[in-house]
Amino acid sequence: MSDTSLARTGVGIGVHLTARVGNRRIDGKISLMGQESSAELLAAGAAVHIKSRDRVRDLGEVYTQPREVDAMLDLIPDAFTDIDTRFLEPAAGNGNFLVAILERKINRIDESVHGGTPSWFEFALLRCLASIYGVDISAENVREARERMTAMVDAAQVFGGHGVSPHFTRAVATILETNLVEGDSLNAADQIVCVEYTPVPHESFTRSPSELQAPAMDLFYEPPAPLPTVHYSELGA
Repeated sequence: MSDTSLARTGVGIGVHLTARVGNRRIDGKISLMGQESSAELLAAGAAVHIKSRDRVRDLGEVYTQPREVDAMLDLIPDAFTDIDTRFLEPAAGNGNFLVAILERKINRIDESVHGGTPSWFEFALLRCLASIYGVDISAENVREARERMTAMVDAAQVFGGHGVSPHFTRAVATILETNLVEGDSLNAADQIVCVEYTPVPHESFTRSPSELQAPAMDLFYEPPAPLPTVHYSELGA
């Protein structure tokens, strides 16, 4: 049985991780993406309410703090019993809610439930990631949120006793490019398209592109066509 826990530091989600694989406990710090630690990515922006007054004026941007994020997620514990439960954050900022949701999903990964193949842990992590959707009007916020979520799944992979393979890295990037996107969910939701990933046997995903809000129907409207079912290792190939 594998139990991977991403522990909290003083502010936000930090880099101090704990993993349990079988009877082996791993506890410590990790170096990712050429940095001394991944704290800069995992906790980026988590301790501030605003980046600038100009952004508040222009974008209406105010960040929800980790304490409030946790309090709100604590109200829906049943939503985290299944790692495939879907979440949408229509005003994602730089990812405070998304990272916290991902953390809780990862903590539910269990080899007795999700295992069975040598690559079960990779696929389980991707299932956690692929069921989280985020939209923000700021390209900078989208980039930061993608980086923070990438850092978390990479850290979970390493501290779960697994290396980060090239096909895993590519799959993570592909999922985040399709499901964590720049857009105006208030005024242009019908122009935002994400991909609904559904896990199926043999560690594969069916993929169905879908607008955040269906556009006004007319005689010429055609919904996005489903994409081919693909093994997770071939995502983005």
